[in-house]
Amino acid sequence: MRGGVLKVRNHKVIHPILPRSEYDNMINVRKAKGVTIYDENKSYLDGISGLWNGILGHSNEEINQAILQQMNEVSYVNPWTSSTNIVYELADKLISFTDDNFDKVMFTCTGSEAVELAIKLVRRHQSAKGHYEKKYIGVFETSYHGTHYGSMTATGVDREFYKPYGPMLQGFAYLPIPFEEKGTLDEAIQSLEKFFEAYGDKIGGFIMEPILGVSGVVKLPDTYLRRMKELSKQYDVLLVFDEISTGFYRTGPKFAYEETPIIPDILCLSKGINNGVLPLGAVLIGESVTKMIKDHDFINHFSTQNANPLCCAAALKTLELLGRDDYCKIIETKGDFFYRQLLLLKEELPFVKSIRAHGLMIGVEVDIDNDFNKVLQFSNLLKERGLLVYPYANKYSSGVMLMPAYVMEYENLSKVSSILRNSIIEYVNNRYVGSL
Repeated sequence: MRGGVLKVRNHKVIHPILPRSEYDNMINVRKAKGVTIYDENKSYLDGISGLWNGILGHSNEEINQAILQQMNEVSYVNPWTSSTNIVYELADKLISFTDDNFDKVMFTCTGSEAVELAIKLVRRHQSAKGHYEKKYIGVFETSYHGTHYGSMTATGVDREFYKPYGPMLQGFAYLPIPFEEKGTLDEAIQSLEKFFEAYGDKIGGFIMEPILGVSGVVKLPDTYLRRMKELSKQYDVLLVFDEISTGFYRTGPKFAYEETPIIPDILCLSKGINNGVLPLGAVLIGESVTKMIKDHDFINHFSTQNANPLCCAAALKTLELLGRDDYCKIIETKGDFFYRQLLLLKEELPFVKSIRAHGLMIGVEVDIDNDFNKVLQFSNLLKERGLLVYPYANKYSSGVMLMPAYVMEYENLSKVSSILRNSIIEYVNNRYVGSL
C-alpha cells in the first residue's frame, strides 16, 4: 500500500517506540510540503514539524538543491582519515552562531549520539584532571535524552519501560525537576542542594534540557539555575545543555541557554540543525573542556557517517536561511499569537489544565489522569481531524505538545487551535468520563 492510513499490522517493518496495535493508526505519507503532510486521501497540518526538526517546513527547495550540489562534488569522506571543506565551514558557522561561546565541534549522526558523546566527554574530562572518582552523571527524573544505552540511561522519564533492556549503565543520579506549577521553588532548591551534598564528590557533569519537552514543556527557573551554577562550580561539575529540541530559535533566541544564567560547558544539538532532512547532530565544546585535550590525545568516539558532507550541506544552507530573517522576532510574535489563541481554550474548556509556551514550543496539559494510553487515544482523534501532535504523559503532567514549523502562517496557527478545540469537545462528549 503506497498511500493512506496503514492497515497492515503484520508488514515487515518494526517501527520504533510504537506497539504493533498502533500500526493501523500510522499515516503512509505520499507528499510533504511546507506545513502540510498528505496521504492519498487527505491532508494533515503538521503541528510538530516532523518530529520537532523540520523548522523551515517540509521539502525546502533551497536545502534540497544544496544537497544535490554537494552530492555532485563530495558525497562521502572517511571521517577517521579525511575531511572536506564543508565540514570545516559548518563547524565555523556553528561556533559563530553561538557568538563564540564554544571552542570546538564534534559531529554525530543523531541527538541520542550527541548525548552519548557528551557523557564520554564529561568522564574523559574528569579523568584528565585526575578526578577518577567523579564519573557520575546527574540528570532530571522526567528528562528525555535519547535511546542509545548512555542517553537512555540519562533519560529519566518512563524508566519502567527500560527494565527489559537492563541493566542500564552505572553511574547516573536522578533529581526531581523544579516544576513550579506542581511544587514550590524553595523545595526544589532544597532538593538540589541535598542532591549535591549526596553526590557532589562523585558527579562529573549534569545533563539537562533548559526546557524539558516530554515533561510537558517545563522551563528550568532562573533562580534554580543560578544555584545550580554555584553548586557546579563548588563541586567542579560540568554543565551540559541538551538543546536538541530547543536549539535554532525554537523558543525565541538562537538557543534557550541565552535566556538563562548559564553558558554550558557542552552543548548538544540536532533536529533543526539541518531542517531534519538528513541525520546530523553536533556537540559544541567549551574551552574549559578542550584545553584538557592535548595534541597527542584523541576522543574515542566514531561513527562511519559522522560529518557526512550531504548532511553538512543541508545544515549550512539551513543556517544561511535562518540568517536571512529576524527569526528571534518571528518566533516571539508568532509564539505570542499562538499562545493567546490557546489560552482561550483553557478559559473555555476545563479539560485544558494548563498552557505552557516558550516561543513555538508549547505544551497543552489536559485532564486525562496522566495516562499515556488515553493521551494517545486523544492524539489519534486529532490526527483523524487533520492535526498532528506529540502526545506525552509522566507523573507530573499529561497532554499534547505543539512545535510547528517557523514558516506556519497565522491562518494555520488559528486552524490548529480550532481543530484542537473541536476535538477536545468531541473527545470529552464521546470518550472521556467527565464534563465540560
